[in-house]
Amino acid sequence: MRVVLFFKLMLISLCVSLLSFGFLPEATIMGTLKMMAVGTVLSIGITVFYPDIRGVRAGDRVAVVANIAIPGMLGRLGRAAAHGKINDHIKITLQNGSEVLGVIESYPGLVSPAKIRILYEERLVG
Repeated sequence: MRVVLFFKLMLISLCVSLLSFGFLPEATIMGTLKMMAVGTVLSIGITVFYPDIRGVRAGDRVAVVANIAIPGMLGRLGRAAAHGKINDHIKITLQNGSEVLGVIESYPGLVSPAKIRILYEERLVG
């Protein structure tokens, strides 16, 4: 999840650096390399802190687990039905159409979705 954000930001910073080198007559190679270095640092910084600021939004993919000791990728996948931050209660719509209520345990990792611990799940008996 965060890897895609990082590469998008790196591409934007690279394009800005190269455009400034191409269009500004006073631009130098060293100045362009410095701009690329600053763009890389900004890309890393935004990638690290953005999920904490954004939280989980409605429609985001999440992994639903019954126990927090289970790694996030082993849970059932679903979509968040509401916005939330760490320790907030939100509804999740699972792939089979059922809904569960859970607590946000962690935000998305580099490639894993946010982890939600189930509090309540309604099951049909029959």
